[in-house]
Amino acid sequence: MSENTNSKFKTTKKIVKTANSSDPAQQFYGVNLITSSKINTENSKRLLTPIEAERRRSLIMYGSHDGDSSIRRMRRPTKKLSLRPAPVVPTAPKSAAEIKKNYIKTRLKDHFELIDKQFVLIVAILSFLGIFTVYSATLTYSSKRYIIIQIAAAVAGLAIIAFMSFLDYRQFANKYRIVILINAALLLFTFFFGEGVTNETNANWINLGFIKIQPSEFAKILFIYSFAAHLYFVRDRINKLFTAMTLFLHAILIIGLTLLQKDLGTVTIFFFIFIVMCFAANLNIWYFIAGLAATVVASPFIWEKLNPFQQQRILVLFDSSIDPEGVGIRYQTLRGMTAIRLGGLTGSGFTKGEITQSNFVAKHTDMIFSTICEEFGFIGGAAVLLLYIFLIIKIIQIAIRCENPLGCFICTGVAAMFVIQIVENVGMCLGVMPVIGITLPFISYGGSSALSSYIAIGMVLSVCTHKDKAFFG
Repeated sequence: MSENTNSKFKTTKKIVKTANSSDPAQQFYGVNLITSSKINTENSKRLLTPIEAERRRSLIMYGSHDGDSSIRRMRRPTKKLSLRPAPVVPTAPKSAAEIKKNYIKTRLKDHFELIDKQFVLIVAILSFLGIFTVYSATLTYSSKRYIIIQIAAAVAGLAIIAFMSFLDYRQFANKYRIVILINAALLLFTFFFGEGVTNETNANWINLGFIKIQPSEFAKILFIYSFAAHLYFVRDRINKLFTAMTLFLHAILIIGLTLLQKDLGTVTIFFFIFIVMCFAANLNIWYFIAGLAATVVASPFIWEKLNPFQQQRILVLFDSSIDPEGVGIRYQTLRGMTAIRLGGLTGSGFTKGEITQSNFVAKHTDMIFSTICEEFGFIGGAAVLLLYIFLIIKIIQIAIRCENPLGCFICTGVAAMFVIQIVENVGMCLGVMPVIGITLPFISYGGSSALSSYIAIGMVLSVCTHKDKAFFG
């Protein structure tokens, strides 16, 4: 490194040799102390001024720019740009019918994405299983009326599920008092004009001529919705005495009107729904204890309101001396237990059950689980119970994911209804529960009970597809 004293600018020159380099400009260069720029010093007898060094540096880096006075201008890109046609911007349809069609299509697509497909699939499987079981159980009958009604109920029920999934369950919540009055009027009408208003039969059927309906089945759905709305509006003060009393009066009104019809099975379902929904609403435990004590005190009065035939059905579980030969009150239970025993592990085969293909009266209604176990064995019965377990789990999951307490209460009531019906029906077939006329959801024959189950599923799907919108949700 040497210093040039004759130069106007104080610079220093450093000679560097790069091996195997074909560019002469990279073999010898100098460093300007003022601008810190690298300059070409090959064959130069003096150091370059800063302006000259900058000009040469630009010439080496960017090449020549003839006709351009600015040496700092960046080099023009050498890569050629390929122009592509711009994408076609979609235009809105001009026809009003087309706009409405696109809107409906978008809504249906969004709605379908919100539906729990596994939940609907389980219901469909149970429905088809009910059709096949009712067909086998009624094969010995001369009339095809049972299977036709079962198929019609399944088709109508699936259509009801699809329709109710579009309804917003929240739009009638503030009118729950009107729903209570409608429910009470329906039960009163059944009590006065229903068939079977005697001491031996239940007054819970309305004869429409071509078909009979059981209004108490639909009363369960109305009670679930009205009681869920009631809990929703009083949830912040639910543990106050006055609020708890209004909830109790709401439930006892519907349960009492059902008890007048001497429908012990539906009364049991109402009680269980009431207890589970109050528990889900965080009602204080002392109210449950008080309710249990009140039930014990009122049990003699309730027992007197039951007819002797219903009393015998309950007593037979604890007294083996009642109908020991199984020709009276024990007949249905013993026949159902025999069918389960004959089914064994794998069953006797579809339409080949000994008890199923006999004159077993309740084989397609209350004792249909015995029919399943006889023809499909323990494996078939366990598979049906697993389907019900998955169904209940799905309902509980929808209740947990729901951010609206009203939707959570509705799902809780529906789950409670299915649980008590399944437990009671299977218990009747096993001989551990009284035979009180409770059907197996989606499988037992019965238009009213089947439609009420589908409506309950429709309410759950309505909760699933209508979620509260939030700014950051």
